[in-house]
Amino acid sequence: DLSKVLIPSGLAIAVLGLILIEQLYRNSSMSSRWSLKPLVLGIGGLFAYDLFLYSQSFLLGAIDALTWTARGLVNVLFVPMIAIAARRNASWNVQLFVSRQVVFYSTALVATGVYLLLMSLGGYLIVQYGGSWGGVARIVFFAGAGLVLLTLLFSTALRLRLKVFLDKHFFHNKYDYREEWLRLVSLLSNFDSSSSQAIAVEALAQIVNSPSGAVWLREEEAGVFRLAGQFETSEEFPDIPLDNSLIAFIDREGWLVDLEEYAREPEKYQGLEMPAWLADSESAWLIVPLQLSGVVMGIVLLAKAPDTPRLNYEDRDLLKTVGIHIAVHLAQARADRQLAESRQFEAYNRLTAFLMHDLNNLIAQQSLIVANAEKHKRNPEFIDDAISTVASSVERMRRVMRQLKSGGAENGSKPVEIKFLVSSAVDRCSVGRPIPELNINGVNALIETDGEELVMILTHIIRNAQDACTDGDQVTVSLEHKGDNAVVVVSDTGAGMTAEFIRDRLFRPFDSTKGNQGMGIGAYQARDFARKLGGDLDVRSEPGVGTVVALSLPVRVQAAQS
Repeated sequence: DLSKVLIPSGLAIAVLGLILIEQLYRNSSMSSRWSLKPLVLGIGGLFAYDLFLYSQSFLLGAIDALTWTARGLVNVLFVPMIAIAARRNASWNVQLFVSRQVVFYSTALVATGVYLLLMSLGGYLIVQYGGSWGGVARIVFFAGAGLVLLTLLFSTALRLRLKVFLDKHFFHNKYDYREEWLRLVSLLSNFDSSSSQAIAVEALAQIVNSPSGAVWLREEEAGVFRLAGQFETSEEFPDIPLDNSLIAFIDREGWLVDLEEYAREPEKYQGLEMPAWLADSESAWLIVPLQLSGVVMGIVLLAKAPDTPRLNYEDRDLLKTVGIHIAVHLAQARADRQLAESRQFEAYNRLTAFLMHDLNNLIAQQSLIVANAEKHKRNPEFIDDAISTVASSVERMRRVMRQLKSGGAENGSKPVEIKFLVSSAVDRCSVGRPIPELNINGVNALIETDGEELVMILTHIIRNAQDACTDGDQVTVSLEHKGDNAVVVVSDTGAGMTAEFIRDRLFRPFDSTKGNQGMGIGAYQARDFARKLGGDLDVRSEPGVGTVVALSLPVRVQAAQS
């Protein structure tokens, strides 16, 4: 009898298995027990059930049919524990390969069996509850089920979706994405203004081993996608209008366009009419969109590879993802270029504004001379002062022209005695009212600066003080020495300013309270001038009381007393 051999041998194997499992766990290190626990529970459970089965059979003298029947189902319960153990121990991995075709047809066979099983269940229910029409309903039901099954089995779209599902969830990726991304980042790190477009093509070409390609970038103003770069080719390509069918299709679908597939199965690209020059090209193969936030900012045309592969979903996903990444880089390069141009215009506009401000001050000086000429033209002192002012204006205008020619790069800094500069500024403003009072206070220091520029700054500050005054008010200019700085203090008893105005508007460029007569950059220019020299401009004011402006500049050395 077979049971006489099976029962004692099964009992011995179960006991031996439990002993081995116990010894394996006992002699393992504490660090490895975490990964072994599921294995011990899984295999130990199998042997424990066998021990119960065969010990019961040994006592009864025969194998219990019910316990033997349940053995397979009980074993299934412990299989997940063994799978978890294999997952926790990567070194147990066995490199078995199952082809995609086997998995596909096996899955399709299982799905068909499940379908037929469900249909049989449905037929049974119809027969049981269908009454007198049950037989007819069963025949119609099975005919319809067969038709649906044949439709599904011969559906190309369903087969493709099933293949993609199996590839995504049951097989290793075709690409090592870590290597692909490191290669892409390394290549894109060489972006510069002259090679960015060619690198964009190369980054896509290397994925599918394409030998060459070209890239078109969107130009809204011109209404075209303009050829912007080429990689390993000198072939001439035309621009592509924005309203072209190819662009409309890519905008609408966001697909890659496989020209070989288009020629073979044009129904997949409904609504696409390929440009004649592209359809007739023998080398053109793939069109990859460069999309950013849903907008196609460029397209890349890749030439046929020596051994042109059939693209699967993974190839297409990688090409589209890399295309998006390249679009970000191209957009960044375009933004950097536009920013550089904006900065150039900003520098030019700033220089122009400062020069216009200086010219406005010169015009004010000449206007004062003209206004007082009729009254004082026979006064020798007035004539001397007028000639001096005109000479100074001429020199200043020559300086302005030199700045324009040099792009504002002229630097006239040199050691100068600040007391003479302050005196010169006061003299220029003496034709205005109220006449400023000057207090040198014995300060005699050298500062490193452009003397004429400082005189213009001080002149502007003093004239602002005069403009804020009415008859009976006073303007005082004093020179003081505080620490390592020489401080020019211009105070007036005029209208004054609020703290909010000083904080929010006084130093804001192009914000003027003088209407068309002012440029609104005088205070900003004065503070910027002081800070570039390492000093500062401080303003304190109170409405109805007056204003005190303190311009502090670092002293180079004390000048010799003259």
